[in-house]
Amino acid sequence: MSILPPDRAIRSLAAAWSIKAWRDSFPNDTAQWYLNLYKTGDFRSGLPVTVSALLGTKLIGIGSLVSDDELPGSNEPGPWLAAIFVTPKHRRLGAGRMIVHELLDHAVALGYREVFAYTENKLQWYQKMDWEFLRTATVANHPVSVIKKSLY
Repeated sequence: MSILPPDRAIRSLAAAWSIKAWRDSFPNDTAQWYLNLYKTGDFRSGLPVTVSALLGTKLIGIGSLVSDDELPGSNEPGPWLAAIFVTPKHRRLGAGRMIVHELLDHAVALGYREVFAYTENKLQWYQKMDWEFLRTATVANHPVSVIKKSLY
């Protein structure tokens, strides 16, 4: 796991994955929106931060820690895990878990006591990593599970 490399091809691929994976929830997101997120993280010691899982030089997964993940009606303070994605071929090998743990380590280093996320269909996966279900919310007319991870 490492901070997302500045390589334009890798970042463009990560942005394309994110657009495809979450287009039902965020149809207005663009590649440039994600590229801006990644670039903002390059110059700050706080949030956002984006990490990548590489197999050699090949990108196989990505995830971010952001201050606000744009959940309608949310009153959780953040930060939020966002856009956790691993290529289908590389799932069930631990890359997603490693991305989440790396982002949680960043949250701890920044002094946060808890991290939030929401997921459409991976609640059990997060619960296996000791995330707590908080409530059901709605994003783009479909339900999501809002979850929390206590860091201390």
